[in-house]
Amino acid sequence: MNEYDFSRLNDKEFEVFCTDLLSAREGVRFERFKPGRDGGVDGRYFKSEGNEWILQCKHWISTPLERLVKHIEDSESLKVQKLSPSRYILAVSHPLSRKDKSILMEKLSPFVCSPDDILGREDLNDILANHADVEKRHYKLWIASSNVLSYIFNKPIYDRSQFELDEIMEASRLYVPTVNHDEAIEKLESMNVVIITGPAGIGKTTLAGQLILQYAAEGFALSVISDDIKEAEGVYDQDSKQIFYFDDFLGRNYLEALSGHEGAKIVSFIRRIVKDPKKRFVLTSRTTILNQGKILNDVFHNSNVSRNEFEITLESLDKIDKARILYNHIWHSEMDRDYVEQLYLGKRYRTIIDHPNFNPRLIRFITDAQRLEDVPADSYWSHAIDLLKNPSQVWDHPFQAQLDDCGRALVLLVALNGRVINESELAEAFARYLASPSTASIMGKKDFLLNLRHLSGSMLTRFVNGDPHPYVRLFNPSLGDYVINRFSNNAPALRDCFGSLRTLASLKSLKDMLGNKIISKQIAVNVTDHVFKTVSEINFLGCNAEFVAQLCIIRSDLGKVLSSSDKSLLKAIEFVSNEMCMRSFLASAQILLWALCNSSVDKKAVEGFLEGAFVNDPNEDELLVLGELVAYFRDSEDESISEAYDDAVADYLISSVEDDFPESILSGCSSQSDARSKLKILMDERASELGATDSSSVANTVIDAVDVDEHYDKYFYSSEYEPDYDSYRDQKIDWSGALSVAIDPIDDLFARD
Repeated sequence: MNEYDFSRLNDKEFEVFCTDLLSAREGVRFERFKPGRDGGVDGRYFKSEGNEWILQCKHWISTPLERLVKHIEDSESLKVQKLSPSRYILAVSHPLSRKDKSILMEKLSPFVCSPDDILGREDLNDILANHADVEKRHYKLWIASSNVLSYIFNKPIYDRSQFELDEIMEASRLYVPTVNHDEAIEKLESMNVVIITGPAGIGKTTLAGQLILQYAAEGFALSVISDDIKEAEGVYDQDSKQIFYFDDFLGRNYLEALSGHEGAKIVSFIRRIVKDPKKRFVLTSRTTILNQGKILNDVFHNSNVSRNEFEITLESLDKIDKARILYNHIWHSEMDRDYVEQLYLGKRYRTIIDHPNFNPRLIRFITDAQRLEDVPADSYWSHAIDLLKNPSQVWDHPFQAQLDDCGRALVLLVALNGRVINESELAEAFARYLASPSTASIMGKKDFLLNLRHLSGSMLTRFVNGDPHPYVRLFNPSLGDYVINRFSNNAPALRDCFGSLRTLASLKSLKDMLGNKIISKQIAVNVTDHVFKTVSEINFLGCNAEFVAQLCIIRSDLGKVLSSSDKSLLKAIEFVSNEMCMRSFLASAQILLWALCNSSVDKKAVEGFLEGAFVNDPNEDELLVLGELVAYFRDSEDESISEAYDDAVADYLISSVEDDFPESILSGCSSQSDARSKLKILMDERASELGATDSSSVANTVIDAVDVDEHYDKYFYSSEYEPDYDSYRDQKIDWSGALSVAIDPIDDLFARD
């Protein structure tokens, strides 16, 4: 049995819950009265004239029980006497002892018929244990229950998925289910995939999180994708119920996602999920970025990705939805009463609800007590209105006025590293930043750990991501937008920060900023030349090979022609060729291919690189370049390189054909042997395209490893091989539930006893 303290509910939600629960216990339907000045009535069951049951709920969660008892004696008892019901039931969220109940019965005598009609926290939990349907309707209770948590966290998922669930769980307190939730669930149920789009701050990530919680509670194991769709492919389990989550899937690695093969891989994984009833896939993206993706990459457009889209707009939020969002944030806020009164004065809450810039993210900032430390109560209203008029001030004031030079530098370093960075890498980057001659005059606290403690919870978030060292990320994605745009024309600051980072993620950010025209080509050239010069002067000490290779290629793309007479370039190539091949190595392979073509690298060193690359699970882009490199060694008597490459191609084709068995082959087959023959022809063609030396042998290896008969049977006899899976659609929860009953005007929602 779950033990709830009901703190996740606000007072109005508690009233709805109690009315629902008591209706279930008594086997009757208690009428709900509108929130506000209720005259002592939250629920009523009218049997006949003079025979009326009254329910009153008190959710004074932060008030001592003694004060609640005094209020009932001074106020509620008088109301009860005027109402004179035949039965009076009191429900409170406080725990009650036998003595507490006796005192309350005495205050409410003679209208309370028995101790069973004085319900404390323990009583509500006991009743709830016998009415699972009521618990299910009030998701804020069960979604954070201990049994749900234990199930989720006993699953073999990544640490970052656990961290993400923690944050989603915390956000669920403030969540208000709207029509968007039900429509997104319907999309997810019909397609298995939903891409939640909309403008910044509208609540895409929050909605995605609550969808994930709902499915996780039903036994779906969560896997959070951080950078590459390959991460999802690595944990895909054919027999398990899984839900995959890719937040801001175009915004983080925009250019990579829009490159031909990467875009195709995302679309291919979406197709795979659509076919699997045990899988769900939730993605988020800003509408503008997704639209650009469709324009720049035919894969997104031709694959009709829009079928999976669900867009959130301000227009999709009714006024009452906005009112609930604001009310819920106020209820759960730690703001002093004086600040809350400023919102109630002259019904100012209506001004916020009606404001054209209303969005959930702004409401969160407006009601965040920690962000109001420098704002006096009598200035709070003008502060809130200013934020609504100019949302950029959400970060402008704290970034400018509350941070010193060193604090701002740390935030900028994290932002330019793709909004997340390993803590040890951040410490090294910060040390390099402080050691740079151009930053000698900066002011502020230069102790890294002291800065990190100061910024955690307001500008940065520290978390564990499965590595020995913690990670640091921006407190909110909008902070990254603000910081990057603020420094987009500040070439010296960008030079210092990118020159200090020296990470692959920072190069991705640089390309992203250029591709989205946040920085000019001139600034990009300025920055990359500075970074290359800086690392070259120290012989690339502390750099990894892929970083150096990518830096060379970016400079080439920006107009710096690769030349065998460029001594600094040759030094970089020598460094790359002598380093161990990394897990991802596309740029390294590309720069070594150029060097081979121009006789600018030792072939023995390239052989060593290839040996490492073959066992690093190369993707299709990497295989295409490796195939060209291998071609340079085919004339030698040693055939081991070609054989090893063919093995790598076979491994790739086996994994890819299992991911998405080509239906075009099966649809025209008359037998299992026919399917094997057609698949062998296709695999032979694919191996040849990838540059395999013996494509026929590769094809045979693939056929031997793939259970073609099973795929054939599933395709033609799907009813016999349908997985034992209870349709989630039949179990779907009515999220609007009792909250949709007797919806009241905004003023009644905000009315107070």
